[in-house]
Formats: sequence, structure tokens, C-alpha cells
Amino acid sequence: MINTRQEFEQSTAFELYILETVRPAIGKNGDASIDLRGSKTVAVVNMSIIDNLSEASVGKLKDAFAPLLFGAAWKVIDLLLEFALNKGNLPSTRRYWTIEEKQQHALNGSGDTTVLGCSKTVWNTLLRIYAVTVEHRHCLVHRTAAVDATSGALEGVDRNNQPLKPLSHDEQIAFAKLASLVAAAVNKGGMDRRSEDHLKYYLDQLANHSCMQTFGVGGASTPVTIPLSLSSENGAFVLDMTDVLERARKTFPTVPHFDMLIDVPDGSGRRLFAKAEDCPTGESTIDLKTLPQWLEFR
Repeated sequence: MINTRQEFEQSTAFELYILETVRPAIGKNGDASIDLRGSKTVAVVNMSIIDNLSEASVGKLKDAFAPLLFGAAWKVIDLLLEFALNKGNLPSTRRYWTIEEKQQHALNGSGDTTVLGCSKTVWNTLLRIYAVTVEHRHCLVHRTAAVDATSGALEGVDRNNQPLKPLSHDEQIAFAKLASLVAAAVNKGGMDRRSEDHLKYYLDQLANHSCMQTFGVGGASTPVTIPLSLSSENGAFVLDMTDVLERARKTFPTVPHFDMLIDVPDGSGRRLFAKAEDCPTGESTIDLKTLPQWLEFR
């Protein structure tokens, strides 16, 4: 039973790790980024899993992985709903919540929305997506789901053996992206306007399933990622933001938001995350044991 933000964070840690590491490599359209590590200024709009596979093989591999991302993302939303119901003092009729109980509450838009900190309309749309994909989740877990060999869509049948509306590859990726946004917002104690607009964009990508009115948020709301690396000077780690945003905006002049994904050169493989607009200009000394509020581990 999820009753606290800490319990939510601990219970979704593995799923969030999967979403953040696997998802960027399998989106058919890729995730736009501009690599500013070292002296590089390389705009990247598409990613591949492995270079020595044929294009067809890579496509099939991406399609095979997408349902696994959907499953991880669905669990994140499932635990979010459980947290919201518990915080809203809506008790289960059993010791533990069943998916069927949560599905009914989702259709009613129930739960304490403050766990996410979004508008009621966004909450209702998010829960609607959860409710209408319960059978997709069941098919995936019980191994009755199938992936269309041509389109990569996730297919299956409901408990009455009726065909489900397929979840396209892009819809599965959109579901994974919105789950990452949701988890990050809950763990931070709320969702800001920037993140809510981003969430609305991905909810619109799933409107074919939610059948809810779209928010009409354009793709420009999606932040571009800027990979950077910390440098080491006299035994201390330094983040140099000199000219970073200026260079990024020259490459993506219509994009309002940029996300920093920062390598930590200590051999641990750890990365830091920050919103570019929150980062101080110039150089900042970074203490990994006591991170500033604008910086977090990913």
C-alpha cells in the first residue's frame, strides 16, 4: 500500500530507471538533443540501439521493447493512483487494492490530486488513460499480448475475447514519457507549469484511447535534452554553463525549454538532471554529497 511520497519513490525506482534508460533509444522519432559535452555542438534528432544491426532488425527490436516500457509505465500510474486514493481517504474493500477497484475509481476521477499537483482536467485525463488500458496491461502480464510485425502496435483481447484497440508504437512511447513526467513530479512534491504542459502534450498523443478533449499543446512544449559533463578542477567537480543556452537556442530557435543531462566523470555511471533555465550562468562548483536544489541525480 502506497501511503507516502517516499514509498511511491521506492516502489517505482526500478520502473523509472527502465523508462529513463531504455525509452530514449527506441522511440521511432528519437528524442531531440544537442550534445555540448567538451567542444561538441552536435544536434541529434534520432537515436539507434546498436550500429551494426540492419535498419529492419533495429526496428523490430524497438517494437519488441516498447511493450515492456508500456508495462513499466503502467505500473507507475497504477501506484500513483493507489497513493492518491489512500491520501484521499478512500479505503479499499480488501486488505490491498485490486486493479478492478482502482479502475473504477479512475473512471470517476477519484483521488487526492495534490500527490501530483496538476489540474483536475489533467488528472481526469491521466486516470482515463489508465482505466482504458487495464486490459492491455493484463494481456501483457498474462502473455496473451502480441506485437504487430509491421506497425509495432500492441494488440490483445479483453476478458470477453474481444479485440482491444491497438496501442501503436508511438502511443506506447508517449505512455512511457508521461509516466516519467508523473514520477518525477510526485517525487518532487508537485508539478510545475512547464511539466504540466509537457504532460498535456503526451496525453494528447493518447486521445485516441482516452476519448477526452485534447489540450492542444504543441510539440514545442517538449524540452530538448542537452548532454553535458562535469569537469574536474583541483579535485572539485565544476559545471560550466557558459554560452550553453545561447548555443542550444541557435540550434533549436523555436524550443522554449531545455533539459540538462550531466555526466559525472567518477566512473560510477551516474548522471545529474536540471532544467536549463534553473542553472546558474557561468561556472558552479558541484558537491555531489549536497546537491543544490536545482540539481538532482537521475
